[in-house]
Amino acid sequence: MVDVRKVLPRLAVAVAVLWFVIPELISGPLDTLQYFTYTGSLVIAAVLVLTATGRWDDRHLVLALSAAWVIHLVYIFLLVGLPGVPNDLLTGGVDNIVLHYLTPYYLLFDAIVLARAENADRLDALRYLILPAAYLPFVMLYGRSVGAYPYFFLDVGDLGVGVAGYVTGILAMFAGLNWFFAMIITKHKTPVRPS
Repeated sequence: MVDVRKVLPRLAVAVAVLWFVIPELISGPLDTLQYFTYTGSLVIAAVLVLTATGRWDDRHLVLALSAAWVIHLVYIFLLVGLPGVPNDLLTGGVDNIVLHYLTPYYLLFDAIVLARAENADRLDALRYLILPAAYLPFVMLYGRSVGAYPYFFLDVGDLGVGVAGYVTGILAMFAGLNWFFAMIITKHKTPVRPS
């Protein structure tokens, strides 16, 4: 049964995310998907729609949460720099605020307040590594084919094996976030009703 309290906010956030991602995707699908902000945001929107409509259990919010927080943390610490955040918030535009800043905090609120998992499983922490596992080969192959990488920390030409350090760190962060968010979601496990 669909919980009305979840439907509107989840669909609203999904629409807001898609509002900024779809035009980019239309203008150049592969160029857009090479950026994890857009790839992850598409996954986030899909998870929100599927959980809002009751097609997926709330436990799948772990995937959206981790993607949103990886986008947020990598953006802040590797791309903008912590001192640059205030200026970025003031000058970055609404799309920047929605995709890089607001979405992870909404999802954290949702996980703590709204989410009620029926089939919560802490193994989701491992299962949801499928997103970075699928993204990484794509972005590396695409970057090599066009001769440019979307992020400095993936640029094999400049960093060589140093890329492995960044990739390992980001994958470890993704796995840790998956585990942490799976713990939050499983604490809100819906009790099984006796027959």
